[in-house]
Amino acid sequence: MNYFPQSLQKVIEDISNLPGYGEKSAQRFATTLLKMPRSEAVDLVRNIAIMLDKIHPCVECGIYTEEEEICPICKSEERDKTYICVVEESFDAYTIEKTGKFTGVYHVLGGRLSPLEGVGPEKLNIKSLLERIKKYSAKEVLIATNPTVEGEATANYIHNLLKKYPVNITRLAYGLPFGSVLENADEFTLSKALEYRIKV
Repeated sequence: MNYFPQSLQKVIEDISNLPGYGEKSAQRFATTLLKMPRSEAVDLVRNIAIMLDKIHPCVECGIYTEEEEICPICKSEERDKTYICVVEESFDAYTIEKTGKFTGVYHVLGGRLSPLEGVGPEKLNIKSLLERIKKYSAKEVLIATNPTVEGEATANYIHNLLKKYPVNITRLAYGLPFGSVLENADEFTLSKALEYRIKV
């Protein structure tokens, strides 16, 4: 039996459809909205609507942008278009961009291979990656998928596809987070840190 008012229940159901939200967390989210000053809640809804109207994927790389078609990174003459960093989602590119160390361009796959979720290669932006490699005569493709089972499977799939292209294929190095303690490291991270150890 549903004890919530109908309008509240609808919001809870909509929120619980978002990735990472179950019924309980959706209830907390909805309750937070109800406790907010009305003006702040209305501003939030308005900003979401504005975002949905303005934001779209760059036609070149797939990063979310407010520009007409092509994002500022792809437009920039200072970026090396022969150096392509492949990421799962736009926010992964933003995270790398914050370091100020990457001088190439990005390519957003729009997800990762996950047979359990019904995500195969045809659902990712892989074909357009191959087209960009040819178009810009890419010299290096840096695969920066997440260090998860799905991320590794995606990286391996792309690596095998790119073997026939005259391009250097690199992968983000794995290691222990700065300030971490060895006994708290998971086996995967520690094994990768050992595998990719460096000479000092």
